[in-house]
Amino acid sequence: MDIRQARVKFILFKSKLRSILYGSPSDGSVLSARENSLGQWLYSSALQNYGHLPQIREIEKINLSITSIAKGLVNLYKGGKIEEARTGLSHLDGCEKELIRLLTEIESNA
Repeated sequence: MDIRQARVKFILFKSKLRSILYGSPSDGSVLSARENSLGQWLYSSALQNYGHLPQIREIEKINLSITSIAKGLVNLYKGGKIEEARTGLSHLDGCEKELIRLLTEIESNA
């Protein structure tokens, strides 16, 4: 189901961000709300299929939030605050819990 893809997309987002914070080069997509893996799902199919649901608008806000967090962490990393950036990955945990809650609500109503 399309909704299950969103969970995978978020895991992919976190994985790409973690890779950057551990030295892999960035392709820039993690830092774009439209181009990151969750944003791709959101803007390519979710808004079309579920845009009438308030949960999708909340997921859109989460996507903007995780993108902002990612930018901040990458800036810390580039500024030499490597451990602080890596520790900051935990800031995504609350977003992930809320995302899963919203996706579960959508699945229950679908």
